[in-house]
Amino acid sequence: MYLRMTWVFILSMSSILDTTGCLPDKHFLFWLKPNPINILTLNAPPYFDSDLPQKMVTNLGDTAFLKCKVINLRNRMVSWLKTDPLQIISSGLYTFIKDPRYSSEYMEEENTWVLRITKVEYEDSGMFDCQVNTDPLMTYTVSLKVVKKDYRQFFNDAPQYAAEPSVKILGGYEHLVKAGSVLNLTCVVTTPTSYNQMTRWLHNDRIVTPKTGVSLLSENTPHTSVSCLIIHRVQHRDAGSYVCAAGDMGHDMAVVGIIEEVTPVKSFLTHNMLIPFIILLSITSFIIVLGIIRTVARNSEEVDSCSRRKTDV
Repeated sequence: MYLRMTWVFILSMSSILDTTGCLPDKHFLFWLKPNPINILTLNAPPYFDSDLPQKMVTNLGDTAFLKCKVINLRNRMVSWLKTDPLQIISSGLYTFIKDPRYSSEYMEEENTWVLRITKVEYEDSGMFDCQVNTDPLMTYTVSLKVVKKDYRQFFNDAPQYAAEPSVKILGGYEHLVKAGSVLNLTCVVTTPTSYNQMTRWLHNDRIVTPKTGVSLLSENTPHTSVSCLIIHRVQHRDAGSYVCAAGDMGHDMAVVGIIEEVTPVKSFLTHNMLIPFIILLSITSFIIVLGIIRTVARNSEEVDSCSRRKTDV
């Protein structure tokens, strides 16, 4: 009877063997497949599920979830530690750390231990160990990196506001410049799309071209174009209206007025003549004062002599 049952079992197994001599996965008996239940039955040691991510990147201020899955844990304990600096965070569901942002959770459906960190900060970055109190200790390391949120990667479903193109001559509408000085007119063209057109300058409805004493400079970026008209020595013929024309983008106008350069009145005394003039003025003043003193003294003597004569008589 025993031999007959053995023979039937061998025939049934050979019927499902593939050409390589192995059992196809679909024909594995449920109790032979790796799962927490049959491993518990076979009394196998615990091990970590390596399919979970070990490198986590979280935006500043968000919530970080560090996960650790232990198969065949049985009556052992799972703990979370931070390695640098060394700090015990939790053991089981009990949290030791005083920071209320940290908490340990267990997801029973997924058989996963989770370390939750809310409102993460840059200081939360580091290496975290999920440990099981076996002998020796089992450790599953998860790294956390906190980065600044990049808002450019988010797009609103609402239509985005597109800035209207603009053409502007800096400095206002009216420019007053002294004759003989430098005139610098700067025109800024802003457009939401790439700008490939040429910016032109017109003086009294005539196109301005570079020549001796007149320079045109330009600088372009994807959405901005800057054009500068420089007249190195302004004359009266340079007065009038100036238009910055940017093709389909529009134009802007400025009026330039020329002011006569006021020449200060030259003094008849130059620097070289000033010191001799002061010396001459001092000598003249001294002579005049000396003359006055002598005149006063002479008059005093005449008065004294007259008084003596009257006394003698």
